[in-house]
Amino acid sequence: MNEFVERFLETSERYYRSDSAPEKLTEAARDFQAGLTELMSQTASATDRRGYVEATVSLGRTVVTTYISPRALRDLDAGELGEACVEAIAAARLVAAEQFTAQVGDFPDRLTHLDPAELIRRGRV
Repeated sequence: MNEFVERFLETSERYYRSDSAPEKLTEAARDFQAGLTELMSQTASATDRRGYVEATVSLGRTVVTTYISPRALRDLDAGELGEACVEAIAAARLVAAEQFTAQVGDFPDRLTHLDPAELIRRGRV
C-alpha cells in the first residue's frame, strides 16, 4: 500500500483522542493530501482493440492526451473513429483504476467499513 496512506492510518489510530491529536492529525491530513495529489497525477495509457487510438488518463480519470494514428484517419469513418476514441479512453480509465487500487490497497474499505464495536473494544471511541 502506498506509504502516505499507511502513515495517515497509523497516525490517525495512534493519536486519536490524545492531547496532541489535533496537531498530529492535521499534519497527517496534509501529508495524506499531498500524497493523494501526487498519486492522482500519475498516468495510465491504453489503446482501442485495433490500435488506432491511444489515450492517456490520470489516475484521477482525467484525459491527459489522445493520439490518433494516421492509419485511423485513413481507415476509419467519423463514427468508427469516435468509437475507437471512446474505447481507448475507457480502456485507459480501467488501467488507471487498477493502478489506483494497487497503490492504495484496501484503504477506502478501511474508512467506510469501520465496525463501531471494534473501535469501542480498541478504546478508539
